[in-house]
Amino acid sequence: MPRPRVAILVEDLYQDLEVWYPYYRLQEAGGEPLFVGTGSKTEYKGKYGYPVTATCRAADVRATDLAAIVVPGGFAPDLLRRSPAVLQLVKDMDQQGKVVAAICHAGWVLVSAGILRGRTVTGFSAIKDDLVNAGATYVDRDVVRDGHLITSRQPDDLPAFMRAILEALAIPSA
Repeated sequence: MPRPRVAILVEDLYQDLEVWYPYYRLQEAGGEPLFVGTGSKTEYKGKYGYPVTATCRAADVRATDLAAIVVPGGFAPDLLRRSPAVLQLVKDMDQQGKVVAAICHAGWVLVSAGILRGRTVTGFSAIKDDLVNAGATYVDRDVVRDGHLITSRQPDDLPAFMRAILEALAIPSA
């Protein structure tokens, strides 16, 4: 059985835990995580300065080659949402019924991709109005799964977030 390929989007000022925790959990569970950048450069730095080197650019990745996409929070989503290639990849993943997972401020990318109307989601409380104004129903829970869309609020929710992602990918989480 092939290892599920999972794109983890990266841009400057990503929330360090929200990139690295999914990366190592996916690796540990037998997935193949890829760091996918906007293409503005090759190396991106987290809020706390930890660097990550992108495996590839969003423009070079196709949804058909992926099982899931993870969008981390921090301030990176404000940069990620400005990339047409990132937004197209997120839209394509959603349209193909593939796992789209977003945590914290990553809901901004989902808003800009136009995939929230009629969905139930969570996210960091500061972006609640953005999610609601994009047509979503907001709930304050550690993780919300609406079909193939998985959302969480903050770094403290990472264990529940990753359990939901691994479950959606049919990968044992333990």
